[in-house]
Amino acid sequence: MSLGGGGVPGIEEPYIAVHSAGNDLPWVPWIFKPGGRVEVTNSPSTTRSFGHSCVLCGGVIFDDNWNYEHPLPQWVHRMAGDAGERRSGIIRSDGALSPTWRQLCLASHRSCNSLFAKYIENPARSGLSAMVDGGVVTSTQIDAILDWLDKVRSASAHMATAFTGHPNVLRYIPQSFPNRRIGAWDRAAMFFRIDKYREPLDLWDCNHPAFLSTPSALILRIKNLIIVTVSNNYMLTDAFGLGGAVRLDPSDEDGEWIPGDGKYAAGFGSRRTRLGTGFVVAQAMRRAYFKQGQQIPAPALKANGNGHVYHLFQNRWERTKSLDFSKLPVLSRDLGVALAGLEVCEWLILFKERDHVLVGKPSNYFAAESLSSLYVEKSLLLEAVAASRGGLLAPFDDRN
Repeated sequence: MSLGGGGVPGIEEPYIAVHSAGNDLPWVPWIFKPGGRVEVTNSPSTTRSFGHSCVLCGGVIFDDNWNYEHPLPQWVHRMAGDAGERRSGIIRSDGALSPTWRQLCLASHRSCNSLFAKYIENPARSGLSAMVDGGVVTSTQIDAILDWLDKVRSASAHMATAFTGHPNVLRYIPQSFPNRRIGAWDRAAMFFRIDKYREPLDLWDCNHPAFLSTPSALILRIKNLIIVTVSNNYMLTDAFGLGGAVRLDPSDEDGEWIPGDGKYAAGFGSRRTRLGTGFVVAQAMRRAYFKQGQQIPAPALKANGNGHVYHLFQNRWERTKSLDFSKLPVLSRDLGVALAGLEVCEWLILFKERDHVLVGKPSNYFAAESLSSLYVEKSLLLEAVAASRGGLLAPFDDRN
């Protein structure tokens, strides 16, 4: 079962380089070293940073005992059809060629890379291969894949930051890094296929400002398999009737806990997914709160707040034993791309709004700066969905 936010076994708490107050920076601009024959010029705000950070644990790399970690690993390149030497297209620099998928890698401690291969990468490979090839995938394999997708999302945000020259000074917390991000928060994944594609591999919008400031929803495509991966704190509170938290006093770091009612809601409870077809799986991850003594009892916690895998069946959650990916629905490319993009856009909007409330609604909340652009993109994506459906326009509101 998932690590539950406790960190990968064997990785010690990292040393973090903290800037002095004289740098006039509100947060630490952690620097990730890109690799593979690619010249990246860092922005002026990061030139005084001390060393490079491990993309997996966030700790400073002090010596030569390091290597390169691929946020989207080389075995996925091979699974997609030897995509490693193809130019990715997801990272573009001014006037320069895009890096190849093999070049999209960042420095990590050699020990972190080895432990992630053992505990995260290797357990996910067989299940992901079965998904791509249309086989049967068990709940244990889905659990491992959701761990791996947690790693892909958080590491991809650092990858985009590094390859664009670290232009953003972001607010990093322990859960910003794969080691503490895996299994820490509620999560879901949505799967379907598209009828045609050009490039064998894609990772959409990992360098979008809205994702970088809230790295909680991303799209991965391997051949014709689309995966929408989503995760955030309390994401499944409404869906599974679980306890949550609300910060009424900005000075109260822990916030006030509210109990759950143990009642399942239709779909995600908080919002209506636009993906009427496809497979949707989810895990309510509250074990970390038990370990820390923060979670108050809730009627549904024992049943579905401890990492069990669930899937949507006729808009209701059922405990998952296995899913047959040979029966995965196939959508037209234009409709599938628009629906996946719309799903990510709407989750990011919801997460930004909720996180803003949880941190006390500060007027300068940096993650909310991209909300206006997300609303514009949402309108455009709704129009694209309508165009693929013969002009049938879906309602703008996706909330319950």
